[in-house]
Amino acid sequence: MNEDSIRKTISINISKYREQAGFTQKELASKLGVTPSRVSNWEQGANSPTIDILFKVCEALNISINDIYGVYPDSKIRMSYDEIEHIKKYRVLDDHGREMVNFTLTKEYERSIALAKEKESNPNVTKFPEHLIANAANAQNPTKKQKQHADSIMTDDSEWT
Repeated sequence: MNEDSIRKTISINISKYREQAGFTQKELASKLGVTPSRVSNWEQGANSPTIDILFKVCEALNISINDIYGVYPDSKIRMSYDEIEHIKKYRVLDDHGREMVNFTLTKEYERSIALAKEKESNPNVTKFPEHLIANAANAQNPTKKQKQHADSIMTDDSEWT
């Protein structure tokens, strides 16, 4: 690729991913600490951001540098910077750490899928707000003193010994 085609690809992709992210040129400019006219110039291909700014553009739009340069445009896999950072951290974990992450990820994935299926099968059912769930210790209209005593038992470990 020559310099002109790279600049054109970058300009098209900044515009494309900015719009996908739901930002105006002014909003993106604000996030980057540049003027809206600068973003406009990038999108028109009049000039290109420096590599440092380009990385900030990617971070603001939650895309990779490959996305901006149009590398692997047909790839179905997209990773945000946060996801890339998680992978970096995962790679330095020992066997126990990986086992814990894998366990948690599996359980959370299963929970999320089950919750999505439950909502799909019965969209009118919502989770009962936790702050409204009855506290068995306080279920029979206790006095203020009885309620304080019951609550203190639950929060004070010395009450359990």
